[in-house]
Amino acid sequence: MAYDRAGTGSWPWLKSVGSQDTPLDRDWRATNHYLLNSCWFSKHPRSLRAGDVFVYYAASWGVFPALMELVSDSVIDDGGGHPVHGQRWRWRMDIRPLITIPMEHAPSLADVGIDPLRVRRQSYILLTKEEYERARDLIAAAAKRDVADAGP
Repeated sequence: MAYDRAGTGSWPWLKSVGSQDTPLDRDWRATNHYLLNSCWFSKHPRSLRAGDVFVYYAASWGVFPALMELVSDSVIDDGGGHPVHGQRWRWRMDIRPLITIPMEHAPSLADVGIDPLRVRRQSYILLTKEEYERARDLIAAAAKRDVADAGP
């Protein structure tokens, strides 16, 4: 589904990463490091623009471990495809991390108030302003706690 983007600013999206069959690792920032620079899609993502924000949703964990920003409008037809899923996910866009947190500190769908049926079998969905703000605030709070726990 494509959305009319005329005259709009950045949009917030939930972006699923990992799957039930191939879940992200607990230490996803090290072992799934490719997700810190790029994201992949099974279909050409026509509605996404530079400046849009992704709330990463680790599907198998049911949590939100990151906020990411699209850095370009360019959609790359990646010949090699996704590092794990291959050609099924051949469309790639460049991103940058805004906040990343460990899985065990990440807020859940229930914490953010998103119906699990809404995200089932979707690569990405548009979030409401309220959903995004709640997810952003919970991720930021978890990041502050993570830093405080690490100590000096």
